[in-house]
Amino acid sequence: MSARRKRRLFFALWPDAEVRNGLASAAAAVRKHGSGRSVPDENLHITLAFLGSVDEELLDCVRSAAEQVNAGAFALTIDRAGWWKRTGILWLGPSAGPAALNRLVKSLWAALEPCGFWPDFRDFHPHVTIARRWRKARLPEIRPVHWPIDALMLLESHTGQRGARYTLLERWPLIR
Repeated sequence: MSARRKRRLFFALWPDAEVRNGLASAAAAVRKHGSGRSVPDENLHITLAFLGSVDEELLDCVRSAAEQVNAGAFALTIDRAGWWKRTGILWLGPSAGPAALNRLVKSLWAALEPCGFWPDFRDFHPHVTIARRWRKARLPEIRPVHWPIDALMLLESHTGQRGARYTLLERWPLIR
């Protein structure tokens, strides 16, 4: 009997090159005011649903769930930095998350339930993690980054000697 292959999966908002450059610039401006372990610029994203280690046989169900998501395209403005002391996470995020983002997250979790995934019942706080193990530092104002959201992405996380690396598995456009 062979062991089932597991894949570490999550759904995310993944920035294009222009938005990534804006996020990287904002992250650099914030990170210079403290110390911790920086997240590489190529890994910047917003996680919508972390699925964890998933049996490969569930991948079709996960893909089917993404196809059922009923959400429209929207814009997000990343305009502030924050720090969660308990977890040591330094982040960038919106001052106000648009209602369309909450609808996207709720629709995604509802579609994933038949696959055996249950939502995290804590409030959803959209954020881009820019550093871990951060020690308190001054949080400067940042130049706002306008992020047009037009797709939902499924990614796989690989952990190696150089930290996390993400592979984009699939992309689903949001309704315009």
